[in-house]
This record gives sequence, structure tokens and C-alpha cells, in this order.
Amino acid sequence: MNILLIDHYAGSPRMGMEYRPYYLAREWGKLGHNVTIVAADYSHLRQKNPTISEPTCEKVIEQVRYLLVKTPVYEENDHHRYRNVYRFVETLWRSADELAKRYQPDLVIASSTYPLDIYPARRIAVAAHARLVYEVHDIHPDSYIEIYGYSPRHPVMLALRHAVKYAYRHADHVISILPRADLHMKELGFSADHYTYIPNGIEPEDAPHKQPQRQIDLITRYHDKGYFLVLYLGGFAPANALDELVESARQADRDVMYLFVGSGLHKAPLKRYAKQHNLCNILWLDAVDKDQVQSILPLADCLYIGALPLEVYRYGVGMNKLYDYMYSGRPIICAMNVPHNPVESARCGIVTPDNAPEEITAAIGKLKAMSPAERDAMGARGRAYVLEHHLYGVLAQRFLDAVAPPAGETSEKTGSDATEPEIQKGPGTPE
Repeated sequence: MNILLIDHYAGSPRMGMEYRPYYLAREWGKLGHNVTIVAADYSHLRQKNPTISEPTCEKVIEQVRYLLVKTPVYEENDHHRYRNVYRFVETLWRSADELAKRYQPDLVIASSTYPLDIYPARRIAVAAHARLVYEVHDIHPDSYIEIYGYSPRHPVMLALRHAVKYAYRHADHVISILPRADLHMKELGFSADHYTYIPNGIEPEDAPHKQPQRQIDLITRYHDKGYFLVLYLGGFAPANALDELVESARQADRDVMYLFVGSGLHKAPLKRYAKQHNLCNILWLDAVDKDQVQSILPLADCLYIGALPLEVYRYGVGMNKLYDYMYSGRPIICAMNVPHNPVESARCGIVTPDNAPEEITAAIGKLKAMSPAERDAMGARGRAYVLEHHLYGVLAQRFLDAVAPPAGETSEKTGSDATEPEIQKGPGTPE
């Protein structure tokens, strides 16, 4: 089967986030399928971006074929990001017939985090007589409205809402990394009969190409001094409840050290706050490559993951780092109230539904009071859970099983007239 997976922000272990498209494509390739990932050449999520000079360029990156689309460079949330999104979607829209002929896909997947790629994805699918899959990463535009304070009447929010409804209406199948995204479909008046939950996963890797020695040395130094190490590794965004973790550091015992590993716009304000309050029990470390994550996580006594108490999280969350955490075998403090919480299911940590700093501090105290053997046993349950339920090899097969057409059925949705108005300049995603 020929598969065209459209994900604006698709990365790889060497390039950086997003990882899910890469691992699914690699597993599908192992199963004998012919997979091409369509991605922008520039993404703020990646640590390393590929370089191209043509409007589109095909490259094999870490054994997976990518079709890269030339897009403008932007900072994480500046206005140029709108131009970047527009260029990507508009290029695919104009090239839809050509892409259908070149790749002859049997399956077209729209999976760009934002939903606007559904328009060119459907156009390609119709031209190729392929099945169309829409993959839900976030609930749009609700997440932007609640997290960033946008008005529901903002033109971009209206564009996102229209795209989501269009996707639910025209996709042959809807996949989501969120366990209850089917509720969103029903709330908008659509049937969820063609919906399947396929979570994010993990891929056990060989040893990293290069150890993050500086980070390892610093963490080991504090461990050897007898500190209890609480570690967060990931992106620095307000929605990740990192303010609450920093505030927890103000209340912690003197022998507790907080380690923050990663990058993002919210890191600088957190560091300023910590400096203003003379918090000497926080260590700030640079981000590491994907294949280096498991060199860092096992060094901690416990790991932290959090999310603000937002209404949009009633559909669940799909954080990649949660499964990396569980695979590391360390106990987890999970400061979030979400359905189908894997930490609860695996009994591999302490869940604090109210992510108040005092509750986080209390959870740290409970783990600190346990013996090392008790903490190891708790973490081991998480590792066993993801190895059973979240290996990408298993998830990739589940994905294909879910989207396969019933015997003898052809796609009426993608086979119908896909003529759409020309894309108006301006729609984008303000994440």
C-alpha cells in the first residue's frame, strides 16, 4: 500500500519533534508499505531543520522518505508562523494532482496538529481515489481559545472550526491520540462510528549516537551529594504546569533538587522567577536529542509531568514524554486531571488531580519517604505497561487495521467532488 502522511511538523530522532509520524512510517515500511511523509522544511519544534532550496524536495532521512515543502522561517509564536502555515497548505493544495500522480497513494493521512491540511489532503485523496484519514492531535479551536485566550470569533478560530467540521464530515476514518476525542465529534453533531483511539507510543532505541555528557555529569554530581532528584524533561509551555512545579520548589525540603531539562519560550520567565526568589534548588539544563532521553530520565529519583486544569483536557492528553517517562522505569508525579490516565492504569506514580504546588510538594515527600526498592517497583510497573500497550510496532498495525475499508467497500467521501474555494491567504494556527 502507498501511504502519504501529511504532518507539517514531522521530525525524526535526529531532527527532533514531532516523532510519531517518523515511527509510524518506519513501522509501516517494515510491513512492506511504501510511505512518504510530507512536512515543512522549517519547524520551531525541531532541534535541527533540513535545508532545501526548491519549493519541494524529496529526501530520505533516517531511512524514511520525506517530501519537504519550502516554508518561511519564524520564531515560535510570531506572526510569521501564519505565513509558514499558509505556504505549506497552499503549496500542497496547488500540487495536489501532481502529488496524487507521483505517489499514487492508497491512503492519505492529514495529521499536521492544526486541521487546515485536511483541504489539500482530501484533494489529493480524491485525485488518487484513496482513503482519507484525519488524525486529531489537539481539540481545535478550543485549545487555543482556552490556553491562549483567543476569542471564539477570531477569524483564525473560525477557520480552524470550519476545518475540523470539514474533516469530521469528509474523512473515511478519524484517528486520535486523545482517548475521548470522539466526544468532540458527537458534540459537533457527527457520528463517531468511524473513530479510533491510537495513542502515542515509545520505540526502544539503541544507545545514543553521543551521550549528553554535560547534563549527565551535573545530574550525577547532585545525586552523589545525596539530593533527592525531581526531574522534568520536555517543552517549556504554560499549559505544562511548570509554574506550579517551580512554586513547589519554594516549599520543598532542603535536600530536594529540581531539574528542568528542555527548551521553549516559557523557560526564560521561569528562570527569572526562580532567580527573583533565590531558589537555589533548581538546576536548568539544555534540551537533549530524542535518542538521549533515556540516558537522562533514569538518573532521577522521580519524574514530573503536569497540565493546567483546563476544560479542553476532558478529551484526554497525548503527551509523548509521558510514555518516555514510563519507559524509563522511574516513578512519576502526574499533576493533571484527565480521563484514561496511564499513570493511574499502570500504578506507576502519584496522581495529583489538583496541580496545586502544595500537592506536588506532598507527592514528592511521599516518594522520598519510600525506600529505593519501593520506588523502583513503582517505576517498573510503568515500564512494563508501555512495553505491553505502547510499542510503535503494535500501534502502527492497529492504525492500519482501523482505517482499512470493509470488504468490498469503496470510499464515497473521497470519491465525491472535492472542488473547494481557493484557500484565502491568512488562515493559520496561532499556537
